[in-house]
Amino acid sequence: MLFHLIYVSTAVSPRTLEDNALVLAQARRRNKRDDITGMLLYKNGYYMQVLEGDEEKVMDVFAVIKKDIRHHSVDVLRTEYIQHRDFPDWTMGFTDVDGFDGEDVPGFSRFLEHDFDSRYFAEDSVEAHAMLMAFKGSAET
Repeated sequence: MLFHLIYVSTAVSPRTLEDNALVLAQARRRNKRDDITGMLLYKNGYYMQVLEGDEEKVMDVFAVIKKDIRHHSVDVLRTEYIQHRDFPDWTMGFTDVDGFDGEDVPGFSRFLEHDFDSRYFAEDSVEAHAMLMAFKGSAET
């Protein structure tokens, strides 16, 4: 059975496009090896990510992510078993949300009014999943 985990975290310092490109390259290599797929969003120093795949492998990757010194306040928003992958063809999609206006994402403008702070999304993790899905079409793969 497939499993997914959604988490948010805070960068220790502002991240550049090059910083995020390095993170993506590392994640894509590891995820390809472990058959993990997902999506990473970045906004104003905050990350939101979903990982999907075998539960043990997802949890192993998440353990490494939690120890990464480039961010802190790594908070799980949602874990659950799933029937199918939302991002089946992506070892890791990515969107820098800083450049998006809420009106660019119909029906999801309220998400862009908030940083990816667990205090906001923990109340309703379905919103976090919906936000990741909303950016699926605009992600770099």
